[in-house]
Amino acid sequence: MSAEFEYTLRRSARARNVRLKVTPRDGLVVVVPKRYPAKRIPALLTARRDWIESALARVAPRREHLAGHDPRDRPRELELQGIGEKWVVEYRPTAASRISVTSSPDAMLVVSGPVDDAAACRAATKRWLARTARDRLVTRLWSIADEHGFQVNATSVRWQRTRWGSCSSRGNISINAKLLFLPRQLVDHVLLHELCHTVQLDHSSAFWSLFERYEPGCRAVRRDLRDAWRYVPPWIEADI
Repeated sequence: MSAEFEYTLRRSARARNVRLKVTPRDGLVVVVPKRYPAKRIPALLTARRDWIESALARVAPRREHLAGHDPRDRPRELELQGIGEKWVVEYRPTAASRISVTSSPDAMLVVSGPVDDAAACRAATKRWLARTARDRLVTRLWSIADEHGFQVNATSVRWQRTRWGSCSSRGNISINAKLLFLPRQLVDHVLLHELCHTVQLDHSSAFWSLFERYEPGCRAVRRDLRDAWRYVPPWIEADI
């Protein structure tokens, strides 16, 4: 291991060259070809010191955010700003073999079954969140599409580490379920961004002109989106 930086070494049969990447979850990752000599890595990291230090500094707040996750924890409340709801989570142990999640009219989310399994509780809660995102966020997407005359082919909801949404060349839009935790203004910004991609797939000046037509000042909102990870609970990020 380098005397300067801690890193994770990954050997890849497909890698042709050494590649460095820095992520909030893993920190510095060094990807090397399968037979690359490990003894050459410290010198390589020293040569790239400035870039590594800059990249680590950029992700430091997110790494600290993730460090707040305890694998033994279960969520106690869900603040879903994207749809204007706040849920209290209650755990009820039962003899059932599988954990289930049900919602009540008084904003109570009941998690029942073998609830001593914290990881299983979080997974079940995420399944409920994904269903909620499909119901509420996708409905919102279609509403905005109808309002502005966008043509969407298909929609899906996923848990993604880095992207808030994506749009394919066929007009298929995928949105990140984590949007549920973001303020509604940022949610609408992401949805409109992906809808604009159904017309202009790249991020050219034509795309931004189109986006500005529907959301004046969208570039400033996009800057706010860079820090939107702060709204997402660490247990969500850690389990993706």
